[in-house]
Amino acid sequence: MKEKLKALIERVKLAKVPPLPKDFKLPPWKKSLAIGAGTVVTLTGAKYLFHISFVHLPSLEEQAQGITIYDRENKEVLVIQEEGERKPVALDKVSQSLKDAVVAVEDRSFYKHLGVDPSGIARAAFTNIKERDLVEGGSTITQQLMKTMFFDFNDRTMRRKILEVVMAVDIEAGYPKERILETYLNQIYFGRGAYGIEQAAKIYFDKHARDLSLAEASFLAGLIKAPSSYGNPDHSKKAIERQHQVLKDMVECGYINEAQAEAARKKKLVFSKKSSSREYPFYITHVVGLLKEEFGEDKLFRKPISVYTNLDLDAQKTAEAEMNKALKKSYKGLDQGALVSIAIEDGAVIAIVGGAGSYERSQWNRALNPHTAGSTFKPFVYLAALATKKIGPSSVLYDERIKIPDPEGGKDYEPENYDRQFMGAITVRDALRLSRNACAVKVAVDTGLDKVADCAHKAGIISEIKEYPSMALGAAAVTPLELANAYATIARGGEWIEPRFIRSVMDDKGKLIKLFEQRRKNVLPEEPCLQVLDGMIDVVKEGTGRRAYLPGIEVAGKTGTADQRKDIWFVGMTPEVVTAVWAGNDENKPIKSSQVSGGTVTARIWAQYMTAYHSKSSKPQTKFKKPKTPLSRSLPFYAAIPKALGETVDEFTRSLSEATEKVKFGKEIFDDVTKQLQKILPGQ
Repeated sequence: MKEKLKALIERVKLAKVPPLPKDFKLPPWKKSLAIGAGTVVTLTGAKYLFHISFVHLPSLEEQAQGITIYDRENKEVLVIQEEGERKPVALDKVSQSLKDAVVAVEDRSFYKHLGVDPSGIARAAFTNIKERDLVEGGSTITQQLMKTMFFDFNDRTMRRKILEVVMAVDIEAGYPKERILETYLNQIYFGRGAYGIEQAAKIYFDKHARDLSLAEASFLAGLIKAPSSYGNPDHSKKAIERQHQVLKDMVECGYINEAQAEAARKKKLVFSKKSSSREYPFYITHVVGLLKEEFGEDKLFRKPISVYTNLDLDAQKTAEAEMNKALKKSYKGLDQGALVSIAIEDGAVIAIVGGAGSYERSQWNRALNPHTAGSTFKPFVYLAALATKKIGPSSVLYDERIKIPDPEGGKDYEPENYDRQFMGAITVRDALRLSRNACAVKVAVDTGLDKVADCAHKAGIISEIKEYPSMALGAAAVTPLELANAYATIARGGEWIEPRFIRSVMDDKGKLIKLFEQRRKNVLPEEPCLQVLDGMIDVVKEGTGRRAYLPGIEVAGKTGTADQRKDIWFVGMTPEVVTAVWAGNDENKPIKSSQVSGGTVTARIWAQYMTAYHSKSSKPQTKFKKPKTPLSRSLPFYAAIPKALGETVDEFTRSLSEATEKVKFGKEIFDDVTKQLQKILPGQ
């Protein structure tokens, strides 16, 4: 005890308090406050001598507790605390330059005081009295740690300051300086979503805390005073000025000499190109949102839990990289995108990208928000028509100018094709392959707009679909997530599976808390689904989606280009995975370049992503299940009958199509054709 008391007295002697001005006088209320504060310090000093700790510093293991996220292969991905992600490290895993820089700029007497710095308090008190406001804190590293761990950031009351002092002295009495500094460096915020020094080193310089240079360490230490401001790339000049101040302080404290400081000032800092402090931000943020819905935001972080997701790390990394790379040097006005990948087998969402560029600047998840669907909606038109037998696989469609009266007496609706031309008689397969607008609208109207909307909803479209003729061309806005899942329903032959991000949640003892059971049901007939799927293979082989072709892998998909190229899409499937890719801009402005379409930009992103995905997939490549009666590849002989027959030609082609599907050889075909001609052309 004598040795401890002696050491305590020596540490107190080292603390110097600057003298106050001779004419300085305290008002009565401030004198009472000073006496009260002195009493607190005296009592806490006594507590230091007869220490019974009531404040606990968490261990590294305790600091790392939170929501532990696991991927599809049950490998740990990261840990999320309530404030954000944090990766605590031992003090010996932090560079000496960083430790010295923090002490020099934040608390020079850290290794000498008892938790409270009398000289710092005096300086702060004098400044506050002079300014008639709490403009300076005089807080030690220990006090800052107490504030960070136990108090609201905006609490500037005297009560908080007094408690902070008491707790700081208590901590100093119960823990060594190294442990206090270690906890402090793992707890404080460095800006850009980085909590703790290991995260900060990774986010700013893409390296571990132990590998920080003097220049990098002094920069990070300078952020602590105002992390949100100094950490903002727009305020880099102020951050560098602050770094120079840190180096000056380090020289004054004797940690480095002037030559070392000058070398650090001249060294160019190379910052990481990471766009987010959180790894896989859109996927992880959505998972946390689902957990909050399930357990309640106020209860989520009370106890550590393990969350097993469907995240495929390789797929997610590739998706983020390809999206950012493609849009960084894209066409003017095309600066945002989204991607969703779903495993066809089980409905697992394996990757999701909600935007390109910095996540800190925009957290809006474009993969979960609606965009005009464009021609990616057309498969549901033909699916509904085939399912209700309004058309058959050998039906003839007419790509021609049509007028649909407005029921409210407005202007007639006249859909145009992308190339402003019409092709005449055409197969269903070619109408889908070449994305002919007039055909899609005519089929949707004949089938019934309500039946088309119902078919899309059954497949997985949740967003509202207004029953106008333009719905056939994708006038409705849908999210990439629901569009990808609806295509997955087609790929499965009509089985809908609820898209799933989370598989299960366990407590810290391995006990199951929640199993996210998967809902699945057959919602559409198999044969029409497989017919449309088979038709979409041609879209990629020789239609509008040729840039999505993957050598050796069967691909089915559909392009989409909405009005004035405001939204461009490609949704494609291999037998294992369906991926929806959207691109556009957040202002919903037209993209002027005529080269921009779903078949160019988004199909290319899709192909690059899926090529990388399949190169790492160990699953054998298979083919899609084929329909019993595929969509016809060529027009039947009767398609050449002159259009002069007028309105009866539709009835003629439909009935004759049904007849030719039933017969196998010449005479029967001849007899059927004769009967049909007699019905339509009496007396001929």
